[in-house]
Amino acid sequence: MRRQLRRHAGTSDSVREDCRDFVRGLGLPPVASVRDLRPFVEEYLGQPVRLQPAEVGESVPCGMWIATDTVSYVFYDPQTSPAHQDHIIGHEFAHILKGHRGSSTLATPAVGGLLGLLDPTLVKAVLGRTNYTEQDEKEAEMVGSFLKEHANSYRPPSRSEEADRITRTLLRRGRPQERP
Repeated sequence: MRRQLRRHAGTSDSVREDCRDFVRGLGLPPVASVRDLRPFVEEYLGQPVRLQPAEVGESVPCGMWIATDTVSYVFYDPQTSPAHQDHIIGHEFAHILKGHRGSSTLATPAVGGLLGLLDPTLVKAVLGRTNYTEQDEKEAEMVGSFLKEHANSYRPPSRSEEADRITRTLLRRGRPQERP
């Protein structure tokens, strides 16, 4: 994963390390997927976060965070691979965690059209309104990558009796034998 993280063009080592330190400092819980970080992000933000698939055209961003007074929506493209969806969600979570605000806000009623996903032109128009600085986008890419790396590093403990029995047997066999 480290090799992949270094490929972000134009990202300095100091930005990369700052983002890595930021994620390490969050005290994230162990999770099996970036999506499983939603409760943590909700607590951090202080409001519910809804993950919402949104089919968009090619010229529209494949993800977006829209915050209202009462709820935040993270939109992602359901037509892409699950791994790419996780990357998009991690990127949007990064904007939330870093407190990026973009150049515009939307009133709660404007989000209603997105939730129904009935009018793709409305989705395109709304998603095209929010722009982050280049620095914000670099940070969101890096933090999102580190969030995904955090999730990928989690290995749930095995709770089956069979696995525990096998582990105990292997450990016992690996010990040096005592000689009388």
